[in-house]
Amino acid sequence: MATERGPGGLLLVHAHPDDEVVATGGLIARSVSEGRRVDLVTCTGGEEGEIHDPDLDPAEATPRLAEIRRAELECALLALGDGLINLHLLGYRDSGMMGTQANERAESFWKADLEEATGRVVQIVREARPAVIVTYDENGNYGHPDHINAHRVASAAFDAAADPARYPEAGAPHEVAKLYHVAWNREAMYALMQEMRDRGIKLPWDLELQPDARTGAATEAAPPAEELNPTNIEAVRQISEDLAAGAGPEDFGTPEADITTSVDVFPFRDPKRRAMECHRTQRQDMGWLLDLPEDLQLGMLTTEWFVLRRWRGREWPADHREATVFAEL
Repeated sequence: MATERGPGGLLLVHAHPDDEVVATGGLIARSVSEGRRVDLVTCTGGEEGEIHDPDLDPAEATPRLAEIRRAELECALLALGDGLINLHLLGYRDSGMMGTQANERAESFWKADLEEATGRVVQIVREARPAVIVTYDENGNYGHPDHINAHRVASAAFDAAADPARYPEAGAPHEVAKLYHVAWNREAMYALMQEMRDRGIKLPWDLELQPDARTGAATEAAPPAEELNPTNIEAVRQISEDLAAGAGPEDFGTPEADITTSVDVFPFRDPKRRAMECHRTQRQDMGWLLDLPEDLQLGMLTTEWFVLRRWRGREWPADHREATVFAEL
């Protein structure tokens, strides 16, 4: 467990090992460098993930995948925070994608008692006493059951931690100043997929796009490569599939106009890359990012986006703009 650090701490509630890296790895590293306490709640062991580490035999590794992914997570946190990040494992089982049999397992996060799970996160909040909580939006950003429940538990804990009548056994009440959702910049993500296609770079998961698959019309010029910065692997996968089906950019991600917070993590791109490389079993999801040309890869590692949803218990207008989640605490 890391020692107490400076004020204005950060608590992140993520669903699986590896979720912490692409969407929030730069924010984590930046917060540590600023002397802030950083706590990461990882809700499940990632047991339903695939295994793409060439050094592992999937048949042998599958029964101990949670153990393997925990080691990968610890490796990633060392890369991001050099031992200064507090890790809290809730220990639920990975629920798998929506509609799969794994959803029905009694020990899965999807089947968890959310009142009990919220109480566990409240205890962490009251111990860590962060200024900011970061999690997913109401749909888990892409509909995964564990992401949805991570959102539910984090949002409930944001409110309950400040209420002395809720979970009195969990410690002294604490009011968290701000609640954020991670965001996938719609325009930047679409531009990345277009740029990959235009350069003849094979899209992930063997997807193929025809030119102008969105609308059948000429597309606008993509922005410079250094501006292309999607922040979530699953989001890019979803976008690839949507584009292949002819969806338009209005069908995925968060519109740039709705993003309140754009965090510059350029100085932390190298620790973020090293953290991504730690998650070797997830090479199928992360490897294509790490193998991109340097200019595209650089663009992907230098900005992270968020939507401010609550500030001192209030909803916040969508036209608010800031460059750090710690603004105006």
